[in-house]
Amino acid sequence: MKRYSSAYERDFAWFLSMRKVFCFDGKPPLKTIYDKDGKSGKEAFFLYDSQGKFIPTRHPLLLASLIRTKGSVNLHIKMYAEDRAKGRLPLILFEEICAAFNAPAWMKAAVEKQKGKYYEN
Repeated sequence: MKRYSSAYERDFAWFLSMRKVFCFDGKPPLKTIYDKDGKSGKEAFFLYDSQGKFIPTRHPLLLASLIRTKGSVNLHIKMYAEDRAKGRLPLILFEEICAAFNAPAWMKAAVEKQKGKYYEN
């Protein structure tokens, strides 16, 4: 059995728990490939997330939902960053949103880092 870093385990568990919350990424549905002898959904997601490899899996619906969740989280990061930069989302409210989702620290850090791209001149 493949061993994953504690950071990946933490993020995988969070993505798994947020599949019904972050479920829109603005892209057409992903066509995953079922293979009864393929990798697990967890391993397939790891390869997709870390190396960009898209492989057949025993759990195609799980893989598709995790990829959609990741895309949705990225879309939310972009929207939150825009709103933070334009003064529409105060830090205290954004921190409450993060707490409600039990968001990992990297999500808040990504928003704060990306908001610089959206400041108006």
